[in-house]
Amino acid sequence: MNYRIWGLWILLSAVSLNAAEPLRVESAASAPEWDAHFQRTSGWIGADGNYSVRVAPDRVLWFFSDTLLGRVEAGRRVDARMINNSIGVQTDTPTGSQLEFFHGATTPPKGQAPQPAAFLRPDDPAHWYWLLGVTFVEGRVHLFLWEFSKSSEPGVFGFQNAGVAHAVIDNPLAAPPDWKVTRQPLAMTEITPQRRVLFGSAVMTHEGYIYIYGTRETPKEKLSPRQLLVARAPVSQLGDHSTWEFRTTDGWSKDFHAATPQLTGLAAEHSIHFRHSAKQFVLVTHGDLLSPRIVGRVADQPWGPWSEPVELWTCPEPARQKGYFAYAGKAHPELSPDDELLVTYAVNAFQFADLFNDATLYWPRFIKVKLAPLAPK
Repeated sequence: MNYRIWGLWILLSAVSLNAAEPLRVESAASAPEWDAHFQRTSGWIGADGNYSVRVAPDRVLWFFSDTLLGRVEAGRRVDARMINNSIGVQTDTPTGSQLEFFHGATTPPKGQAPQPAAFLRPDDPAHWYWLLGVTFVEGRVHLFLWEFSKSSEPGVFGFQNAGVAHAVIDNPLAAPPDWKVTRQPLAMTEITPQRRVLFGSAVMTHEGYIYIYGTRETPKEKLSPRQLLVARAPVSQLGDHSTWEFRTTDGWSKDFHAATPQLTGLAAEHSIHFRHSAKQFVLVTHGDLLSPRIVGRVADQPWGPWSEPVELWTCPEPARQKGYFAYAGKAHPELSPDDELLVTYAVNAFQFADLFNDATLYWPRFIKVKLAPLAPK
């Protein structure tokens, strides 16, 4: 008998037995009223990423990655250009929600007009940031920035990781152009041919700790599945990286190399939040490797063990048009009641020109998922 296999089976069986009961979904439907709220015919005309955080009872900030600016005419984007990130400010008023978008600008030579640019930019002008996990704590916004550079890969996947930064916005209630933003590199990052460890894909506050989620991959292995890693820090010390601890198989370690995967098979972008009525943590993600399925898992602890995945939605766009793909599925608990998930995703194309020829692509797409109460034990 192969005792290594037998031991692994026992371990996996124990994890399965301790995992929470899977989510129970009552219904799921598109949310066209939310789609329409974000769609414009000029200025900001689409983006992906779509992270959000509430910073006041009437104010939600949106953090977008690649963003299109220009005009939409006859179903096409014209005079359009792409920048690498932008900001949205959603404000609730007596007459409904208002949404404003912000981006940066270049500093041109004297006599020339500035050009649109990403809102947040690395020091290296050949690199760029995509904006990921975000949380609001003690009056500040903490935002994780994944840094990228170009790679030799052709097409829309011609990029590679270059690092992770931790940004802090000291005055998030001000207009974005007036924000005071500081950045520091995240040392607990590994980018090698053998292993890629990136923290900041999702962030959640719970009972005195902030949990910072990340992913681990093996780049040299083709189609290597992503694995979920978990770190935590005291709420008031998130910016002091020396206080971070990393979840292992049986506890916590100060060494990020000791972090062990808590789940295999999820997308780079995802969300994790606490569902109060069920006293459970809910993970929403696309399946790995550009699956059109958005799935949900639950756990009784912030790190797991996680239940089996339950399908929340199958994005219809890839089936309607060859060459289109869906990704970046995540929930926005600050914008929905406890028994519902407001979920966004993005739709892209393998041919970059399609983003301009088909203006139905590259907007935040919204769905509402109604959750059933927990089954009685």
